This record gives sequence, C-alpha cells and structure tokens, in this order.
Amino acid sequence: MSISPPSYAPTSTTSYAPANENLLKYHQEITRSSLLKSPQHKTVYDSLAEVYSIITVLEMVENAFIKDYITGKDKYTSTVLRLINQYSIILKSFESSSDAALLDSILVGRAADNSNFLTLFTNKFNLQKCQLSIKRLTAGIPATIEHLGMQVQSSSSESNGGKRSARLVAESTGNFITCMDALKLNYKTKEQLHPLLSNLVVSLNDLVMSNEGGGSGSDVTGLDFVGKSKLVSWLIKLNGLESGESLGQDDIDSFLNDLDTAYRGFYKSLED
Repeated sequence: MSISPPSYAPTSTTSYAPANENLLKYHQEITRSSLLKSPQHKTVYDSLAEVYSIITVLEMVENAFIKDYITGKDKYTSTVLRLINQYSIILKSFESSSDAALLDSILVGRAADNSNFLTLFTNKFNLQKCQLSIKRLTAGIPATIEHLGMQVQSSSSESNGGKRSARLVAESTGNFITCMDALKLNYKTKEQLHPLLSNLVVSLNDLVMSNEGGGSGSDVTGLDFVGKSKLVSWLIKLNGLESGESLGQDDIDSFLNDLDTAYRGFYKSLED
C-alpha cells in the first residue's frame, strides 16, 4: 500500500520556485533617502528634524543657564535668540500649500496658523519632557529679556505693557547680533549694511525708559546708553557711500568694535 506524502512536503507537481538570489540585496544599506517618496518629503522631514534638534539643544541651554553653567548672559541671550529665530523661519516655510498638505498628514489636526504646532510635534516625537525649551519657544524671547525690569516701554504703544516691551528688546538684541554677524561674514557695501543698521536704530528708537516718581505719574525718556551715538554716525557714513563702494578693513574692524561697545552698553542700561 502506498503512502501519500504530507500536504506540505514538496512533490514533483508543486509550482514552488526558489527565489533568485540575485534579486536579494541584503548588502544594500537602507538610507533615509530611500524611505522618502519625493523631494518634497525630504524637504519637510529635514525641516522637522531641524525643529527636533532645536528643541533638544534649547533644552540643554536652558538647563545649563538655570544651573549657572553659562556665566555670560550675552552668550546665553544670543544663542537662544538664534535658536528661536531658526524655529520661526522653519514655521514660516510650512506656509506653502504643498508643504502644508504634507505636514497636515504628519501632524494631524495642525492649525493653519501653527498655533498648536509645538504641542502636536512634541507629543508625536516624545519630547514632552523638554518643558524648558517648550516654554522658551512659546514665549519667543530669552529668559534674560523676559525678566528685565519693566522700566523699558514701547514709545508707540505704552498700553500693551511688558510683553510688547520684552519683544522690542528681543528685536533690538537680534538686530545687534545680525549686524555683527554680517560684518564677520565680510558684508561691506552700502546695499548690504545700511538696511541692517537702519533696522537696529529704528528698533532702539522705539524703546523708551519710564522713570517712575511721585506726583502725577512717570517721566518717559529715550533709551540712552554708551555707544548709541556711534551707531547713528555709522548710519550716516553708510548712507554717504556711493553705489558699489565698500568699507575698508580698518572701517569694518572699527564698526564691529563700536557695535560691540553699543551692544554691551545697551544691555547694561536695561539691567540698571
């Protein structure tokens, strides 16, 4: 009596064909680019990766500042301002319709104005513990500026209170840093430097000091500090340059030194 082989055993009538080993590419590494469907996917995910790095780095900076590991307030302020500005630029890049549609598929429920972006992002990528960086990005200004004395006001809108004042200080600080960075990057023509310095001078002129005293109220005066007049002098000098004319290296070094002096004087005037 013959015995039939089990149903799972191979027989001469099976249609099973072994895989072609040439089609197996176990030696190939799976890269990030191989997982992305299009250049647009790469752009969006690269931006999200930048946001992730900003949040984690900012958390370390905030922790270090709280524990007094960062002794220079200027260094803390400039570092945090750069990170906040980078974050804001990335958010603005998501405003294009194509990027927004893809981002909505990743962060479901995202508001059009990105008001809930940070909450959705930190929840999705398990960054809820980075509370210090979340707070700082939400505030939009460094702690050194947020906690400055309330004697600094806005000349254009005194009724808005300290929140607007702190943002104006942050804007002025950012303009200082932008001008100094531009000179370090060898910007030297009128077309390159005049708009940057103009923004700085305008933002400084929008800040006033409130000297509270007795009687009817408080006296409001323009914010003055060591080196401020030099900025106006440089603005006049830049305005006098011909189109295409550039500053010499000695002028650039002197300009950078005057900016640094004014920046330190500005910051000191806020702490007094």
